[in-house]
Amino acid sequence: MSLWVSPDLIDYNTHANTEYKEMTDNMNVGAKLTHRCGLTCLGPLTFHPGAVGKKVTLSHGNCRASRDLETFQDGLVFSSRPVKPKETVHFQVERSLLAFQGAVRVGFTNVCPTNRSLPSLAIPALTDKPGYCALPVPHSHCPPGTMITFWMNRAGQLCFKTSTGMCKNTQTDLDLTLPLWALIDVYGQSTTVLLLGSERRTCTFIRESCPVPDSLFECGYEDTPPRLKRRIEMAQGDQSNNNKPPTESRSEDLCSVCQDREASLALRCGHRCLCLPCANRVFAEFGTCPLCRQSV
Repeated sequence: MSLWVSPDLIDYNTHANTEYKEMTDNMNVGAKLTHRCGLTCLGPLTFHPGAVGKKVTLSHGNCRASRDLETFQDGLVFSSRPVKPKETVHFQVERSLLAFQGAVRVGFTNVCPTNRSLPSLAIPALTDKPGYCALPVPHSHCPPGTMITFWMNRAGQLCFKTSTGMCKNTQTDLDLTLPLWALIDVYGQSTTVLLLGSERRTCTFIRESCPVPDSLFECGYEDTPPRLKRRIEMAQGDQSNNNKPPTESRSEDLCSVCQDREASLALRCGHRCLCLPCANRVFAEFGTCPLCRQSV
C-alpha cells in the first residue's frame, strides 16, 4: 500500500530541512544534522519565532526558550506548526530558579499564535478565553532535567506525564477538527526549556518530527539575580518588622487575601494590601494587584 504525501508538505519539509542543516547553537558550534525527511517524518517542530512572550529569548534553532530571570511571567511560547491529536510533544526543563513558586504550564489552542496582544500568563489569561486549554505542572515534579510529554487524545482530553512519575489529564472543549498548536508557559521556577520534538503512533509505524540538534547545555538551578534578591530581602524585612498579632491590626491594615496577617508588602501601584505569604501566591497565580488589578 502506497502513501500519498502532499507536494506542499514535501516542499515545506525540504525547505525546513535545509534550514535545520544550517542551524548552530552557542554551545555546539559547528553541529550539523544529516537528517532527511521521509514518509515517516512529521517535519520540523520548533517554537514559533513570531509568537513569544516579551521576556522570552529563543535559541538552539528556536528549540530552546529562556525567560528573563527577573520575572516569573511573560514566558509564553507556541509550536511552530499545528500538531495532531495523539501527537505527543516532548520537552525538557533545563534551568529553574528557586525564587519563585509554580512551574511550567502546558496546553493547546485552536487560535493561530500571534504576538498581537499576547498575555503574560497562560492561566488564567488564556484559559479564560475560548479556544485555549492549559494545565500546570507542579514545581515539585519538574526540577531541572525533568522530561515532560503532553498531548491531546481523541476524546478531547489534555494529558501530560513527567519523568518524575506524575500524570494528569483534563477534559477540554477544543475543536479537534481545527488545527491545534501546542503551547508552553515557561512560568514560575522554570526558566529554560528545550523542545525535543514530537511523535505520533499509527497502526503500522511511528512518525517522528525532525531531530533537534544535540545540546551540551547544563541542567541545573539559576543563581538569583542581585536585584531580585534585594527585592525578596526587602519584602522579608518588611514582613519581620511588621509581624504583629492580628488583634493589633485594624481591619483595613489586614491582608486583603487571608484577612489574618498584616498587609506589609507595598506593590508598584501603591497599594499595601498583601502579607508576604499571600503575595507569593498572588504573584504566581495572577500577577496583578487584588485591589486595582494593575500588573505587579
